Amino acid sequence: MKRNVRRNKKGMSIVISTIIIAAISITMAIAVAFWAMGLSSSFTKFEKLEIISMYVSDTAVPYTRTSPTIRTLNCYRITMQLKNTGTNTLTFNNVFLDGNPYNAGGYLETRVPGTILAYQTGLISTVLQTGQTLTTANIYLPVGGMWNSGDYATVEIETAAGRHYPYTVVLP
Repeated sequence: MKRNVRRNKKGMSIVISTIIIAAISITMAIAVAFWAMGLSSSFTKFEKLEIISMYVSDTAVPYTRTSPTIRTLNCYRITMQLKNTGTNTLTFNNVFLDGNPYNAGGYLETRVPGTILAYQTGLISTVLQTGQTLTTANIYLPVGGMWNSGDYATVEIETAAGRHYPYTVVLP
């Protein structure tokens, strides 16, 4: 009788147990791969600024000094269109003109879609999300003095990550 019981015992075949172990192993490998990709993508974000266009034109800008009278100032207007093509948010830290901070010889106006027009005289802190475009950024340089027709002006944009994006334009 003992022999009959042993012969009638049915167990899992070796083929089926091998398939189950392989399926569990593949499922675990896929889960670990997705976890590792998510972990690595948080460390591989980068910023990249694309200068879509930058050109110079003559303009007259209204300004007031100490008196309430509004006067006009002849200026060169450097107009830029910039885009964040990186995978991380980009924050503008500063703009340099010929190696000097921009407020040493001009002033800056920025316009991002959905925000108000802002005249800034200190450190810029405009933020561009991934894929967002800065539609208008104008730098105004007073005519005469250090800015004359035919001169080259190097505009260098510095981001909060410490990267520099230079561009050279010729004043008309």
